[in-house]
Amino acid sequence: MHLLAAAINYTVQILNIIIVIRVLLSWLAPYTHNDFTDVVYAVSESILRPFRMIFPMGYSRIDISPILAYMALNLIRRLLFWIIF
Repeated sequence: MHLLAAAINYTVQILNIIIVIRVLLSWLAPYTHNDFTDVVYAVSESILRPFRMIFPMGYSRIDISPILAYMALNLIRRLLFWIIF
């Protein structure tokens, strides 16, 4: 059971780090394309897209999907821990 908990925890942590890297890349180097950025964008886009569909940016130009995804991943982690343990 501890192995499962560690796997869930590490997966959520890695996904959260990828989201933070995506945000930093969008601020610091928004038009950079290389293998690293392509992987970060591919992984994070699958997480962020559902939140963008629910809360579109519209005219605000502020994307809150990383914040919502970060909170949702942590909520899912807590729910899984509560259900499993």
